[in-house]
Amino acid sequence: MRLITILLLLLTSCSRTDIDITQGGAISSEKLSEKTVVLNIWADWCPPCIVEMPYFNKLDEQEDVVVIGFHFDQFDVLDSEEVNRLINKFDMQFLNMETDPREIWGMEIPVHVPTTYIIKNNEIVETLITPQTYESLAEAVKI
Repeated sequence: MRLITILLLLLTSCSRTDIDITQGGAISSEKLSEKTVVLNIWADWCPPCIVEMPYFNKLDEQEDVVVIGFHFDQFDVLDSEEVNRLINKFDMQFLNMETDPREIWGMEIPVHVPTTYIIKNNEIVETLITPQTYESLAEAVKI
């Protein structure tokens, strides 16, 4: 949790914050453009999504990568209190955005989960629509 706090402070300095974070605070999509963003659309009812959580936690430790989650049900019915409960339940150590990612990156609601977007310079450069391993994620972001 300390890492999340430090990251939030670094990402929000001197920039307009336009992405609200479920765990609290906000970050700037402008500052995110300096990093590779891995946006993971997940759900608690999706077994492969839960299997992937440790891989995203590990990937988020990389200096030039920011992993951000978004629960699929946040598109319509899931409130932040429930998402925070799930974040704790599944030991999600990366940020989860409260702001609809369609507003930031102009994407559509994915057809299924898990879906992972690789975003560079605030542009979606790759969409991964199958369950991932740490190795496949590392390859996608070119660690």
